[in-house]
Amino acid sequence: MKTPTINTMRLLIFLSLLLFTVSCGSDSNDDSDNTEMLIEQDSIAEVLEDVEIQRDTLTGNWINASFQEALLANKSVYLSQNKLLPIAEIIIDENVNQMQLVFGFNDDCSATFVRDADKLTITSCDSNSELQFVFDYDPFKKEILLTIDDISYRFVRTSTKTEAAGMSVQRLLANQILNGNWQAAKAAKPFGNKISFDAKGFVRGLSSYNKFNVVLAYDAYPAFMDVIQLSKGALAYDAWYWQLEGDSLRFFTFNEATPDLFEPKAVYYRTP
Repeated sequence: MKTPTINTMRLLIFLSLLLFTVSCGSDSNDDSDNTEMLIEQDSIAEVLEDVEIQRDTLTGNWINASFQEALLANKSVYLSQNKLLPIAEIIIDENVNQMQLVFGFNDDCSATFVRDADKLTITSCDSNSELQFVFDYDPFKKEILLTIDDISYRFVRTSTKTEAAGMSVQRLLANQILNGNWQAAKAAKPFGNKISFDAKGFVRGLSSYNKFNVVLAYDAYPAFMDVIQLSKGALAYDAWYWQLEGDSLRFFTFNEATPDLFEPKAVYYRTP
């Protein structure tokens, strides 16, 4: 039998207080109280079982929760990039005891971690100092968060394996921001009258472009606006600036010769 961890004890105390509050505010008879007690005990057992299952399967990708929330609110990587720091994503592979820290999707490093119940400790990639991550279980959302210095990371694993850094963010952008059909306000080459993006990263209606990828780091681009890479094949792609406001999707090109730097090329509106 596993020894209860700090987080498990916190959860037990929370549920006990909840049960005490419910019991004190009830005028039901003893039989009813006993029934409620049994139901509550079953609920505690189920929650604890869920905690143990999640805690024992930590291999996967963890995204900065603040960045994820800002991304959905702003519908923009550029406007949310301040939430990427200091660590944008953490990739854990328990099979080899490796933890990869991704810094703003510009750089990353890997280190071996030591796990002790709810804690993961690594030696910092760029110094001899230790970094300690703690797992906290949120009983309301029924999810485990990885926390360090009050910064939380949300588990976004889709299988029992890890995936490349940034893939889960691309999936989020495809599923909840760009996914769907768009109608042009005015057709403009190379863009078509109607375009569509799907959750797997494919785009249709944009000339010979067939896939899209949103830029998550701006080292190679003037950082004034979001950038999307539209692919024509396995390797070749063109980069376009884009902006999403409500249901309006606008594309721009960058031209250093123009005072405003950006030239509007096409405007699309989301359709049912």
